[in-house]
Amino acid sequence: MAFDFTTIYDRYGKDALAVDAIGQIEGVPKAPQEGFSTIPMWVADMNFATAPAVVSAIQERLEHPIFGYFLPPQKYFDVIKDWQRSHNGVSNLDNKHIGYENGVLGGLISTVSAYCKPGDAVLVHSPTYIGFTSCLTAAGYKIVHSTLTADENNVYHMDYDDMDRVLTESGAKVAIFCSPHNPTGRVWHREEIEKAMAIYAKHDCIVVSDEIWSDIIHPGRTHIPAQSVSEDARNRTVALYALSKTFNIAGIVGAYHIIYNDQLRAKVEEESRKPHYNDANVLSVHALIGAYSEDGAAWGARAERGFGCER
Repeated sequence: MAFDFTTIYDRYGKDALAVDAIGQIEGVPKAPQEGFSTIPMWVADMNFATAPAVVSAIQERLEHPIFGYFLPPQKYFDVIKDWQRSHNGVSNLDNKHIGYENGVLGGLISTVSAYCKPGDAVLVHSPTYIGFTSCLTAAGYKIVHSTLTADENNVYHMDYDDMDRVLTESGAKVAIFCSPHNPTGRVWHREEIEKAMAIYAKHDCIVVSDEIWSDIIHPGRTHIPAQSVSEDARNRTVALYALSKTFNIAGIVGAYHIIYNDQLRAKVEEESRKPHYNDANVLSVHALIGAYSEDGAAWGARAERGFGCER
């Protein structure tokens, strides 16, 4: 099947943060000097069209003109289980392990809030995704960093001794793990994840594993779900996934969690229910169903050849 990754779209006037916010909102780049073009490379928002399977799934749902309170259909759970099985080798998922999230960062804060109070330390690797730092700081948590180290080939690695030291000194009970890692692009090896999880287990840390980039890694690379490396990792980890990067639908907010441990899942979902922010969005649910279809998978495979993460 042929897909179009070459058409240049005019995004001005379409509420696109990548271009319409330039020079307009604090925290985004200033407008370029006169005579220079805007190059919207400052945000993870691609300029080619969203996967056709996603558009089709949304259009099909729009044919029914009622958008009341909504429950995800069984197909939502089925396609997630199929996707995790075919892409990540996960074969033990039940419906109860899967939960809708109104964004990865919302799921992160729900998890942290279930185990920490404002002022408590949370471990984050550095360099890190600005979304982690901004939401943790805004929620009143203290960020403690463990620095990734670059080797002679500019490949980044975790410093396990430093992680152990920081956790010992800070007493952090929640750690943020990013896999594949943003912004270094590392696709972690199994033994690297095993060592990290052993450190977290030693300090009895709950782990939030942001795996949003796992669907878009270059061929020949293998994403290892953090929960898969040991029984302990399976039971202490909240894994978070979303479609916004792979399928270019950041404007249709939606994500999902995988949480195996019943007690952990109950505590996280209790936090997310308190503000009622996390009710399922009908369009994002159907966008996922389209993305995780056979046609969506074919589109994603074509995209990752050009835009994926490296080891």
